[in-house]
Amino acid sequence: MTLGERIRAAREALKLTQEELGALCNTTKQTIFKYETGIVTNVPLDRLTLLSETLGVTPAYLLGWTTDAPSALPDRLAAPFGKLNDAGQDLVIDYAEELAASGDYARTGAARVVPFPRAKRRSDGFVELKVYDQPAAAGLGNYIDAPDYAVEQYPAGLAPEGAAFGVRISGNSMEPQIPNGCTVFVRPMPAVEPGDVGIFVYDGQAYCKQLITDRRARRALLRSFNPAYADIQIADETRLRTLGKVLGHYPTD
Repeated sequence: MTLGERIRAAREALKLTQEELGALCNTTKQTIFKYETGIVTNVPLDRLTLLSETLGVTPAYLLGWTTDAPSALPDRLAAPFGKLNDAGQDLVIDYAEELAASGDYARTGAARVVPFPRAKRRSDGFVELKVYDQPAAAGLGNYIDAPDYAVEQYPAGLAPEGAAFGVRISGNSMEPQIPNGCTVFVRPMPAVEPGDVGIFVYDGQAYCKQLITDRRARRALLRSFNPAYADIQIADETRLRTLGKVLGHYPTD
């Protein structure tokens, strides 16, 4: 097997899409596609390490130095997991993600990888989303260490396609377009286009802002829709992290 084939096999064993794996590794679906198809074979060491940690295998396995196959589930869990319907499997995955995110049950020496939450589309026409209270304030930045969340239900027609989680907005810096107290719907993405509104982390604080780039001055900034708020100048882009793109909000008025 090639490097790309091993990445694809490990990804599929975890039932991750290329887009989901890219988001977890701070890259794009297109990059994962290039790795898996062999268009790019010289994967940087730091990216290879992150890929292996996310996929639950070793770098040596991905490089073909060992033949140990990745295991998504132990045998004693694989059989009962396979008997569950989609809703039951989602519950198992959610609980496993919560245990992993807590850090209390991590393997010794393993890096802590917190996957993005996922929307659940129910058979009754509703979508369940985790809505976070503190990951972003449309005003002053809020720290995002272990933010609280609630699981909320929305009619499928109100939740934009691709939305994976919600963020409760606190503050008026994005008014009138994004009102204080509303919930914004977010699609996890490692980068957004200039002019898009996203959820960003800069210097340990999170914001809901519009990304503006000044190519002539070679700088980026986070802008509020409310002109009473000054732009947030990005002095070092390496300290700016994108959590996702804002697709819309509720209530819409």
